[in-house]
Amino acid sequence: MILRFSLIALLLFCTLKTYAQSEQPSSPYPFQLTLFRPDSSAVSSTRALPLGKPVILAFWLTTCMPCMAELAAYTERYAAWKQQKDFELIAISIDFPNRFRQIEPLVKEKKWPFPVFWERERTFKNILPGGLNGLPQVFVFDASGQLVYHHKGYYPGFENELFAQLK
Repeated sequence: MILRFSLIALLLFCTLKTYAQSEQPSSPYPFQLTLFRPDSSAVSSTRALPLGKPVILAFWLTTCMPCMAELAAYTERYAAWKQQKDFELIAISIDFPNRFRQIEPLVKEKKWPFPVFWERERTFKNILPGGLNGLPQVFVFDASGQLVYHHKGYYPGFENELFAQLK
């Protein structure tokens, strides 16, 4: 009986510990990764991802139609949001290398008003909760770099929920 209780308690403890760890990034924001601008120039994530204000990281792929709809909705509301709240919105592509050359023309065509980067090594999937399984995915970090909100998928109107979380 005691052995059975001990095994159940151990299993519960391990499950809770795993759950708690999955809620926070496995390395501290702003991480230590190399990101690439659409023009192919490299920048450290510690320089590209600011501290001191809330940051939205929006992960996307060039082939993801919900991602394109999400980024279009952000573009439409970005100026109004910036007037109401001091924050940064950063779009990070996790496309495979063979699609990288499509990012720069896409950014120019869409006229996205926020910084866009590409993460070649796809390391974010090992750092962020959920492993970036399914796109688009959005993470909101507060001014001190703590993860405060995470959402997977996109539906029309979600951008309003996101901004409410940001405020």
